[in-house]
Amino acid sequence: MRVGDFARLGNVSSRTLRFYCQVGLLMPAHTNLNNGYRIYDARQLPQLHQIQQFQEMGFSLLEIRELLDRRLSAEELREVFQERRAALLDKMKQDSRRLAELDANLRALKANRRNASPKILVRQTRPVWVVSLREKIHRYEEAEEMFEEVERRVGAANVSAERAALWHTCANEGSTIDCEVLRFLKRPIPVRGKVKTFQLPAATVASLFHVGGDRTLDKAYRVLSAWLASSPFRLAGPKREIYWQEARPSSTTESLTEIQFPLVQVHHARRAVKIRAA
Repeated sequence: MRVGDFARLGNVSSRTLRFYCQVGLLMPAHTNLNNGYRIYDARQLPQLHQIQQFQEMGFSLLEIRELLDRRLSAEELREVFQERRAALLDKMKQDSRRLAELDANLRALKANRRNASPKILVRQTRPVWVVSLREKIHRYEEAEEMFEEVERRVGAANVSAERAALWHTCANEGSTIDCEVLRFLKRPIPVRGKVKTFQLPAATVASLFHVGGDRTLDKAYRVLSAWLASSPFRLAGPKREIYWQEARPSSTTESLTEIQFPLVQVHHARRAVKIRAA
């Protein structure tokens, strides 16, 4: 039968059949050498329907051609479908996370406009290698000595310029502050003693940039905590601070600190995590 007849029988367009022919998915049963007309056979309908089925399941045209060329058994096809199902489920989870982040950012934009507060952004961080030192201290200023200890042990040549800290507990939560100072490594290196190296994993975080010194940092934490309380997320670990720019005594440049709250969606959380105030 001619292209138009086969197309109507298979519920596709003639253009689709022409495209399938061009990419090697479904070739005509015969081509008339005199006029170039492509002739299809009704027995090719199952193959056409299988191509359409594969496309509906999200397989690319290249993947479909490979599957057809392999002439899979029913058991092999079942394994292929199971792999595709797992991939689709993973994509659904990623899309669900992205949707939650988008909704959170929309709420943050609305709150920023209403309250004229600093801008909160929900974003994904990348894995990064760090060297860290964790200790219990009594004053936040003691963290500076911890940074110096880390730098003595690893050397300035092995770390980037920015410093960071994880605050496992804060001053208002007990008699001591549980502080972990971080330096970002240019590459993983071996260390000894109290310091350790590890890869800080990727995370979904609520991020807020604060310009100014420690005296006004509390306000930024209150803004983040208020946003978190009305969001679909909960805190999923110690709060983080990244010191992108640090003021020096002889400079007029203000400090730039990024505050990060690691997040988990409420319906994904296994247990509630207490929100720590600064």
